[in-house]
Amino acid sequence: MDNKIDFVKNKVKKHGKKFSLFIIIGIFKTILIIALSWLFIDVLSIKALIGSTISVFFVFFITYFAYVITKVMKPRFITYMSTTTGFNIIAILLIWFFVDFVKLSGASSSTIVSGALFLIRYLFFNKMGLIYHG
Repeated sequence: MDNKIDFVKNKVKKHGKKFSLFIIIGIFKTILIIALSWLFIDVLSIKALIGSTISVFFVFFITYFAYVITKVMKPRFITYMSTTTGFNIIAILLIWFFVDFVKLSGASSSTIVSGALFLIRYLFFNKMGLIYHG
């Protein structure tokens, strides 16, 4: 039992600060995507697929630099781009689905999608070796 407790303590210690920064950047990212989705889809009446694409990819670059500057992520843009592209495509398609088929607003859709993909993204970044551990 002590082995399992030590294992969990080591994981929390290893990921605690980085995950906290990842959360803060994630909150900023989520708020920015929601605001841009609201602006493009709800206010400017841009089609959901186009509006969500613009929102997600604009925030993609801002988020990368925030991760690197805060030392959450290693500065490996190509790896970040390749791993994030899949998540961005999923996010765009899910926002489009929720807006056009479920009939939610752009802001509501992007909130649901961003929240659902958040933890999965961190775990995947860690698996790909992008998260600093020092």
